[in-house]
Amino acid sequence: MRRLILILTLVAAFTLLFAGLALADHGAPIGGCPDGFELHHMHEMDGEDPMHHHVGNDADQNGDGYLCMKHVGAAGNNHVHIDNTVPCDPKPERCVVVEPDM
Repeated sequence: MRRLILILTLVAAFTLLFAGLALADHGAPIGGCPDGFELHHMHEMDGEDPMHHHVGNDADQNGDGYLCMKHVGAAGNNHVHIDNTVPCDPKPERCVVVEPDM
C-alpha cells in the first residue's frame, strides 16, 4: 500500500511540474517579421472573430511560439500568417511583439 501511495505521489508531482513548464511564458522570438506584418504570440490568434479569414501558413515552423500577421482586404478581415523568420538586424522593431487589446 505504501508503494502505491508513493507512486501516485510521484506521478502527481511530475504532472504538476510539467504542467507548469507547459504554461510558462513565451521566450524571446527567434526572428522577426517582414515590413507591414505584426509579431504575435500564437495563442492570441485562437478564437478570434469568425468573420476573419486566416490565410497563409499558420504553422510555427521555428518552434518559438510566434507568428507574423498582416490585415489585408478592403475591410481588413483577412489575416495573412507567416512564420517569423526575418532577422532582427538591422531593424530591431521587426522583433517587437504586439500585445492584444484588452
